[in-house]
Amino acid sequence: MKRIVLLLLPVLFAAATLGSCSLLKVAVATGDPLSKEEMNIRTLTRGFYYDLAGEVSRAADSIAGLSEDYGVRIAALRWKIRATRAGVTAAMQGIPDVALADLWILCRRMNAGFAAAPDSLLFGAASDIARHTAARLDRRATHLAAQLLPSDRYALMERFVGEYVQANPAADGDESDNTTLAWFEYLKAHGVEPAYAVGSIAEVLSDVNDRVSGQTQQLSNSLGWSKEILEMRLAQDSLQSRLAAQLDSLEADFGRLVVVAEHLPEISEQALGELNAQATQLIGTMNASVEEAFSGFDRQRMELQCYVTREREALIEQLRASGEELIRATLDEVPGLIGRVVLYTVLALVVLIGGPFALGFWLGGVRQRARHDGGSRDV
Repeated sequence: MKRIVLLLLPVLFAAATLGSCSLLKVAVATGDPLSKEEMNIRTLTRGFYYDLAGEVSRAADSIAGLSEDYGVRIAALRWKIRATRAGVTAAMQGIPDVALADLWILCRRMNAGFAAAPDSLLFGAASDIARHTAARLDRRATHLAAQLLPSDRYALMERFVGEYVQANPAADGDESDNTTLAWFEYLKAHGVEPAYAVGSIAEVLSDVNDRVSGQTQQLSNSLGWSKEILEMRLAQDSLQSRLAAQLDSLEADFGRLVVVAEHLPEISEQALGELNAQATQLIGTMNASVEEAFSGFDRQRMELQCYVTREREALIEQLRASGEELIRATLDEVPGLIGRVVLYTVLALVVLIGGPFALGFWLGGVRQRARHDGGSRDV
């Protein structure tokens, strides 16, 4: 690798020197840049995802704040986690129109699922908040596609989204599928040849940065919301009811002990033995429950750590593959660059050396003919 760099240094220096001349411009670029339409689709689709995540989060927080039922509050947090995770997966894809279609399908599924489900399967009395949010996001996705796509392409995507949702319904309305193959086959079936551009180096790096930022933010939010779910589960655990029941029984036994102890010391000793047995059982129950809670925390922590490690390795692998592809493409352009530099150098030498020599030779011939013509007139 060092040898290649040393060999390329003179060439790059010569290219930089010659590039300062207005007659010679050298540029190295890889990949076809995205068109203005594709760049608008990518930018506005990802912007719509951030709006979607914000609206879903606010709606879920409102549902959790209005309900005292732990089951409803946990369901709202789960909806927030699943919807934002599916949204970032759909919006951060490399192909702009596929990302738009997948995000549209997500909103359409969510709206259809919430509209068909009864309140008992959603969020109880606060289910209308989720329904209104899903319907509004579906309308916004439709409006966004109509703005970004030409009329014929919009009509195709609208039919594709409707047919795909009808053929692939989701249980909770917030799952996301990768429809790249289905969308390309749908285009071909309707006589449209799919076109896909990777983008320039700057566009690829910007795309990778957006994907890393979006996935990192989603992972951080999911960890925080999962922690809230775990706290709610611990709060509604049956341990509290068991402890309360045993404490009530203990208080009743103590009251009987006070009444009976005033008259019968033998009965007092028996009641004290029973009280000791119940206290021992209560302590054992508390110890087992605490140990179970801590073991559950350890399992959750290990699962979260493994998930974070897998996501980080996947992102690092994507970055490494993108870097290798960029370096490979750049090195593929080097032979052509060297050929152009050599050609321009030879042309410059021909112009700088051959031009004056040809001019001198011509002028010498003209002078010689002038002398010969003068000598002929003298004779």
